[in-house]
Amino acid sequence: MNKQAMTYPVSEWEKYARLHASVTTSFQLAVYKEACKYLSGDIIDCGCGTAKIAPLLVDNKSVTSYTGVDFAEEMVVVSKWMLQKLQQKSFIIEQCKIEELKGKEGYFTSAVSIQSYYSWPDPLLVLSHIYKMLSSDGIFVLVTPNPSLSLEKLAKESEKELIAHPDFEAFKEYNLQLAGNTQANFISMDELISQVQEVGFKVLECNQNHFLGGLNFLVLKKE
Repeated sequence: MNKQAMTYPVSEWEKYARLHASVTTSFQLAVYKEACKYLSGDIIDCGCGTAKIAPLLVDNKSVTSYTGVDFAEEMVVVSKWMLQKLQQKSFIIEQCKIEELKGKEGYFTSAVSIQSYYSWPDPLLVLSHIYKMLSSDGIFVLVTPNPSLSLEKLAKESEKELIAHPDFEAFKEYNLQLAGNTQANFISMDELISQVQEVGFKVLECNQNHFLGGLNFLVLKKE
C-alpha cells in the first residue's frame, strides 16, 4: 500500500468532522471567500469536508449547482446536514473518492479543492480526473499547503479571536497532528505548477498570500 495512503486513513477524517464544521478561523474564511470569486455555474468541491464553502455560494446567482465530494462517512453526514440547513435543492453531496466519481466527464464549469491535495495518495491521478470532469474552459481553484506552512504561528494568531470557543483547543491540536505528519504532501509552488501543467491545466493566477505564506493558491483553466 502507498505510504501516503496509510498516513491518512479515513478514520482520521471521521474524527475531525465535527471540529472541522465547528471552528472557522479568519485565515480559513479569507481563503474560502477568495476561492468563491472564481466559481460559477455547476461547481464540484473535491475533498469538500463538511462543505464549509457552500454557505458562501448559496446566494450567488451565477451558481447553478454545487456537488461536494468526500470519502469520509462522517464528513458526508455533517456536510449533508449543512446543505439541509441551506435548503438549496441543487446543492448535493457524493460519498466517494474524487477519482472514482463516475458519469461526470465534461459536466462541471468550476472545480475547487481546498486543503485536500496534501492527503492524496496519487495526486496526478486525482488531478487528471478533475480535469476530465470540467467542461471546456472550466476553472479549477486549487489550494494546498507548501513546506513553509507553520500551523503553530497560525494557531497562536487564531487563538486571539477564538480563545473562548469551546472547540478551539481540540481543533488546534487536531490540525497540528494532521500537519505534523512527516508524510503530508506539502508541495512547493513550482512543483505543483509542474503537476497541474502535466495533466493539461493552464495557470491563470498563483499566489502565496494566505496562511502567512503557507498556502499555494492556484487558479487554473482547462485547455
